[in-house]
Amino acid sequence: MLGTVTDVFDRVVDVLSVALGLGSVWLGWRAVLRPRQPPQPIQGPVWVVRAWGVGYVLLGISLSVDSVILMVGGKPDWPVDVIRWVAGPLVVGSLLAAFGSRWQGRCRARAIAKGRQA
Repeated sequence: MLGTVTDVFDRVVDVLSVALGLGSVWLGWRAVLRPRQPPQPIQGPVWVVRAWGVGYVLLGISLSVDSVILMVGGKPDWPVDVIRWVAGPLVVGSLLAAFGSRWQGRCRARAIAKGRQA
């Protein structure tokens, strides 16, 4: 009985992982297609938004493929790892660049506001 509960739980987690991966692909694709209207978590220059979008598309594909392979009883192969090694730096680097861009914009706004007060 315990084995069946664990199997059901594993399948539910795998299905949720596939859904999460497809959601990441959708969110990333939206950012790639419309970089001037990015999702809320990412704001910044167009190249940052597109890099974030490509990273999320690759990450979502990787997560979905990995979960489907595990569901059918296979072992994930090297392409999934390669996609992760490419997608991870794209997402993290673009998030850091977006935060830097926001910080730079706030500093400029403060400098302009101080210049007007003086």
